[in-house]
Formats: sequence, structure tokens, C-alpha cells
Amino acid sequence: MKRNSIQLHITIWVLMIIAIASFNRCYGQQQVFNKPGYVSYFNAAFLIPDSVIWTITKDHLTGTKIKRNNQFHSEPGMQNLKRDYANSQYDQGHNSPYDDNYYSNDAEYQCFSYVNMFPQLHKLNAQTWERLEDYCRKMALQYGSCKVKTSWFGIDKKIGVDSVVVPRYCTKEIWYGGKHEFYAMPNRDSCILHPFTYYKVVPGSLLVNN
Repeated sequence: MKRNSIQLHITIWVLMIIAIASFNRCYGQQQVFNKPGYVSYFNAAFLIPDSVIWTITKDHLTGTKIKRNNQFHSEPGMQNLKRDYANSQYDQGHNSPYDDNYYSNDAEYQCFSYVNMFPQLHKLNAQTWERLEDYCRKMALQYGSCKVKTSWFGIDKKIGVDSVVVPRYCTKEIWYGGKHEFYAMPNRDSCILHPFTYYKVVPGSLLVNN
């Protein structure tokens, strides 16, 4: 199948993200939150995480399953970001999802923190991105574990009274069984026109499918 590709200077974007992250660390804009199921490198200026890192394990997926309670919440001393997502037409998009965190009450609750969210259009969040999440769990079950890192690049807009940044592209890196894969998905309704595998980026390539 022929792919429609647009050439984006990912190397430049990556360098910009690294530069921003370094600036935030130096000037207190990036906050690190160590949660039971993930570590969030939260950008206090953009009000979304620069990245979130966690490891899915077979034991977590096959053990106790805590009921999903949907208790979205802000961290103590932070803005109530629920008001920004309300009526914005964007989902409260998990980085580390509930289905990777249902193994304990604390992990389930903490995965609904806003330090684990960025705005995603519903069709991305509930379909293409979710299929990639399912794939990560499948690899964890097959290989015993799967390490995941989510991030983003490009600013599409800002929403709400607190100006929460909406990513233009949402990215996910995964490591399992000695393999490394990278995906970059546009935060667009049109993302559902293709399977998640369409958005896999070839290592060393500057091409991202739109």
C-alpha cells in the first residue's frame, strides 16, 4: 500500500525537545513524579508531560485486576486541569493507560493523575493509540515485559483557561525481546484511516506518516 508521507525534520524537533527539557530541569519547569506504575517528566509550563516512562510486566497483566474508577485528579498545589479539558473536544489522553496499571489500587488511582495526561482527539485516543497500547501488552505477555516511553512533538494549539498544550504528534517508543520500535501519530481524526502499524517510524528516517 502506497503511503502518503510528509517530510518533517524530526532531528530538529528532537533537539528542540531535549533543549526545552534541559531548560526546564535547570529552571524548575520540569517536575519528576515517581508513581507506582510510571515516572512522569511533567512540563509545568506546558501542563503536559515531556515524557512518561514505565514497564509493562506479564505479572501485572495476569494478576489482580482493580476496577477502573476514573478518578482524574491534579497533584497537590497544581491547577485543576479538569476545567481545561471540559468542553474542549479533547480527551484526557493517558500516557500510561489504566490497562497497564490495574494491578493495585494505588497504581490504578495514580494513572488518572494529570501528570500522566495530554490532550488527544477522541478518535486517536480510543482507536489508533489504543490499538498500539494493546500491542504493547501483547508483547509484554509474549516476552515477559515491555518498556514504554511516550512523548510528543509540535504544538497544535492550547486549550482552557490554563493554556494546556495540545501536541501535534504523540509518540511512543517500546522495547521488548531485544527489539526497539518508535511510533509517531498525528493528533487528528484522520489517524483512524490507517492501522497503528502505519505510523511506525523506520530508524534513522526523517519521514513521519500524516
